[in-house]
Amino acid sequence: MFIEAGAEEAIVPALWGQDTFIEKAGGSEIIGQMWAFNDKAGRPCCLIPEATALFQERNDVLLGSRKEAMFFYVARCYRYERPQAGRYREFTQLGLEILGANPVEALQRSQAICTGFLDSLGLDYELNLAVKRGLSYYLEGNGFEVRCPALGAQQQVVGGGAYREGAGFGIGLERLVLASALSGSI
Repeated sequence: MFIEAGAEEAIVPALWGQDTFIEKAGGSEIIGQMWAFNDKAGRPCCLIPEATALFQERNDVLLGSRKEAMFFYVARCYRYERPQAGRYREFTQLGLEILGANPVEALQRSQAICTGFLDSLGLDYELNLAVKRGLSYYLEGNGFEVRCPALGAQQQVVGGGAYREGAGFGIGLERLVLASALSGSI
């Protein structure tokens, strides 16, 4: 589905410098949940807690001479948090990032791709288009979430939004699989 929409696959590293997430996440709870340590040279590193910040930091390199580019990825992410239904300390994020585009237009396109993907799975879900995302890089008031009521208390499956360089979303695959199983779509 993502390739048909024109997205290129990006390979996301599991290990990255802490500064990217500290700068991009702001005062977010993600910083307190990072698996952080110094490498052998004493540089502050971490296992990535999410992938969108990497695309924002490498925006110019990823765009090259293009004005706009779209990438999808499957990334292993790590957060030192209390495990929940369908969310573990190591989890898989499927994401899409539209870089270099007008943020409002990119947000609309990313929402359409996201809901098209979920519809293709036959999943029952609720889309909330008026969400303030908890990460500082999102433009205020330009976020969205997808919730699956079948999951009970921990319903969020997708989080996304617009940011200065474009827009995108991340899907928690473990929760998506659990929601699909509970709703009978797999």
